[in-house]
Amino acid sequence: MLPRLKISQRLALSYGAVILLLIAMTFLGINKLHTLSATTDDALKDKYPKTILVNQVIADLGVIARAMRNALILTNADQVHEQLADISNASDKMAVVLAELEHRVNDAKGKDLLNQIRIVHSAYIVNQDDFIGLVAAHKMGEAKNLLLVDLYGYQNTYFDLLNKLNLDQGDLMDQASREVGETYRTARNVMYALVAVAALLSVAITYIISRSLLRQLGGEPGYATEIARKIAAGDLSSDITIADSDQSSLLYAMGGMRDSLVERGNALQNANRELANTIEKLAETIETLNRAKEDLVSSEKLAALGALVAGIAHELNTPIGNSMMAASTLSDITRRFAKDCIEGIRRSDLNLYLESVAEAGEILLRNLNRAGDLVVSFKQVAVDRETSQGRRFMLADVVGEILLMLQPRIKKTPFVILQDIPKDIEMASYPGPLGQVIINLINNALIHGFDQRSSGTVTVAARRLNGRNVELSVKDDGNGIAPENLKRIYDPFFTTKLGAGGSGLGLHITYNIVTGLLRGRIKAVSEINGGTTFTLVMPLDVLSDVAVV
Repeated sequence: MLPRLKISQRLALSYGAVILLLIAMTFLGINKLHTLSATTDDALKDKYPKTILVNQVIADLGVIARAMRNALILTNADQVHEQLADISNASDKMAVVLAELEHRVNDAKGKDLLNQIRIVHSAYIVNQDDFIGLVAAHKMGEAKNLLLVDLYGYQNTYFDLLNKLNLDQGDLMDQASREVGETYRTARNVMYALVAVAALLSVAITYIISRSLLRQLGGEPGYATEIARKIAAGDLSSDITIADSDQSSLLYAMGGMRDSLVERGNALQNANRELANTIEKLAETIETLNRAKEDLVSSEKLAALGALVAGIAHELNTPIGNSMMAASTLSDITRRFAKDCIEGIRRSDLNLYLESVAEAGEILLRNLNRAGDLVVSFKQVAVDRETSQGRRFMLADVVGEILLMLQPRIKKTPFVILQDIPKDIEMASYPGPLGQVIINLINNALIHGFDQRSSGTVTVAARRLNGRNVELSVKDDGNGIAPENLKRIYDPFFTTKLGAGGSGLGLHITYNIVTGLLRGRIKAVSEINGGTTFTLVMPLDVLSDVAVV
């Protein structure tokens, strides 16, 4: 019957028989181990604690004996009182332990010894109480006589009975140990038998399976191995010799596999040629896109510089115009005063002229200082953005200069830009690229966040983090960013305003500056109609080698 079965069926039957036998022998071993566990548990939970309790009674009796001797020797009342307290405490413990022993001890010899101990204990406690009373009454002579005549005898008898009980429980422990050992040896022998049977069955099954596999290979395993190695090495041209009627052997399957590999190899070569052509075209496309990206970045920088120049020109117009007006007024007053000097002047006219000259001079000085400050700020911002040089600066001052440059554009809108940056935050970084980042984020809020809105606020805030980093945030209360767009905002050329003023490079440039030159990280949090917050975490000092975010 077995030769007619397939290899899988033979394996199933053989391993099924092995598994059933192993299950039966395993249950037998588990039963022996359960017996071993029960015997060990009985020794640990029943017999061993009894010996501990007996030893505890012996220890308490020893405490009482020492305390009695000490009470007769010591002369300090407090010390004597302490010894009497020890006697009482030890006596109470002995009573509790003896009760526990009476509950636990079950063998006849042990119970008989406990009855004798209980009788001696009762008489001992009576004499002990008398001893405590005599000592408390300072009748040391009578107490000593009681100890020597009566108590010593009871103590010796008590100790003898306890030692006998301890030996009895020790014998029971030895008997339990022998039972555990015997159970262990039986379980061990069963396990050895299980291992031997499993080994024999494994050898038998291995022999049977080997014979079946050899028949399936056709008696030529070396030849099949050689063909497999040639195919694995890439030799797909070697002939495979098989019988004409062979349609199911391993060699037949390997021949089919070789033919499939040849076909797939040819198809792969064709695909590689097509892929090479595609990669070449893709490289040309990428190069074209990079050139377009560089042109757009340059255009965006030029546009930003043009807006900066227009802004500074607008800002300079007011103080310079005021200065020209003051200078013109001063010239008219001077000509009039010169004419009056020829005709004769009064002191009041002189005082009026001096007051007018002083006022005009103050206006001139104030407006020219304002114009000078604007020029200095413009030069610093222009140099920072053009050179990207690192230097030490106060963050509040740099942000203030950037916002000042943006004021002409902001004044034409209903929007407000607020600054909330402590004056004491000093950085050693690159103010030009940082300014570019701030301008890009503010422009992003104005173009996208406040689109079709009649009001809005952008807040630029900063705070220190852990003494080595700074957190800079640009927050608006505008339209927000759709969730599906939020994860793409840093991608190059991604914009929702394509053809309407958006290049798709502003936030891409911002991300590269923050994560590259400024060695920081940027995160955007947004909610539809709830505004957007860009948070930058950067080192305070990126000019040293220890800058870590």
